[in-house]
Amino acid sequence: MEDFGTVRRDLESVLGKRDLPDGMALGDVLGRLDEAAGAAGLPARLVHYLERRSYVKALDWLGNP
Repeated sequence: MEDFGTVRRDLESVLGKRDLPDGMALGDVLGRLDEAAGAAGLPARLVHYLERRSYVKALDWLGNP
């Protein structure tokens, strides 16, 4: 399986499971997740969750695709 570390960390930040990255606001992290949804190479199910901002489901999927 591919490493989706940045997406996972961003999801955890949005969901309050970790602190926001230094120097970033919540809007910045949400923007990165929006960009990730449009990136090539992501699995369709993960893109589906990101596009719909179903971040809990996206994080769960990353734990067990």
